[in-house]
Amino acid sequence: MSEEVTTSQRYRAWIVFLLFSGTMVNAIDRASLSVAAPTIIKELGLNAAEMGLALSAFFWPYLIFNICAGGLVDRFGAKKVMGCAAAVWSIFSALTGLAATQIHLILARIGVGIGESASFPVNVKVTASNFPSEQRGTVTGWYTAGLRLGFSACPIIMVFLQSQWNWRAAFYITGIGSLLWVVLWFMTYREDAVRKAASSAVDRPSIPWLRMLKNRGMLGLVLAKFFQDYLLYFFVTWLPGYLVIEHKFSLIEMGSYGSLMWLAGFFNQPFMGWFSDFLVRKGVSVTAARKGCIVAMMLLSSVVIGVGFTKNFGLCVALLVLAVACESASGTMLWTMCAELAPKKFASSIAGVVNTAGALAGILSPAITGFILHITGSFQAALILAGSMILIAALIVIFIIPELKPMDVGEEA
Repeated sequence: MSEEVTTSQRYRAWIVFLLFSGTMVNAIDRASLSVAAPTIIKELGLNAAEMGLALSAFFWPYLIFNICAGGLVDRFGAKKVMGCAAAVWSIFSALTGLAATQIHLILARIGVGIGESASFPVNVKVTASNFPSEQRGTVTGWYTAGLRLGFSACPIIMVFLQSQWNWRAAFYITGIGSLLWVVLWFMTYREDAVRKAASSAVDRPSIPWLRMLKNRGMLGLVLAKFFQDYLLYFFVTWLPGYLVIEHKFSLIEMGSYGSLMWLAGFFNQPFMGWFSDFLVRKGVSVTAARKGCIVAMMLLSSVVIGVGFTKNFGLCVALLVLAVACESASGTMLWTMCAELAPKKFASSIAGVVNTAGALAGILSPAITGFILHITGSFQAALILAGSMILIAALIVIFIIPELKPMDVGEEA
């Protein structure tokens, strides 16, 4: 094996680490408010509906800037866009610690949402540009696992920092600490030479938005992402609150059990990505391998509906662990399908549109959950609704998403 090939393989492994660690940092800053929410509700005198709005504020700019971020990455490259975006979300996450009212919380979360909107468009672009189809499931599994590892680490980190100091110090430390990853990204990520030339060229391709949005594959990805992410963001924003409010967990218990659930997702994501790649290498079609895995995971994650019908502690935890693990793996497979369907020239733009649908779910899920809790005093209806959403997503994957091959958006023209 030549030294050049070995270097290339090592650098590809480093790319996977950068994507993995970047999404982990992303997750810690994204989930930190939900972990601190029970304490903040008491200190700032907020009710469940008001906190639900603050939790959803992250997704207001995330909804808009995903499309902008995807276009910027396709035009100007991943290095500059991702580095600047990560610096923005880190700074605003730290500023959350200064909040004295609900409005302050909302403004800080808007800043975090603007920065984090670039993360997944960059990840999909880098994956589609640097890895062949039979490796994309594994790569996607690892970087999406970084998100779940971040969600798993966040309760432990935030609870520890709150117990040592207070919730404000927890935001200062995690936000400023995230800037270390920004330095690592700028120092070690090498932009593809072809990508640099394309970004500075006068004849760089314009993005065929109309044709892209009319494509059946795009429609299926967008709808599946919305209904799947409704459940995801129920977990991200209200799972700590559910454990504290419904089961009277202490902060330490909430941190431990919340971490366990996301840890299950962390292990299941790269496994499912590897397994779908294994099926492809064994001769199963890309479409059957990817769609079969995601539908199975979506169906299993719908067991969250059962959580609303039992007060048994052990059964609740077991069902939540299974639901979080399987929803996490379905997220891996959805991004893998996105990489399969997206033409390389427009991979970030397509990922931005798809992630925008997830952002809409991120706005609605915490707000609706908070409203239901405020009105009914229980999470039961919210759990049933979230579980039903993932079942709809499974039907969309089966009946709407077509054969997985790069969609025709007229890029040759």
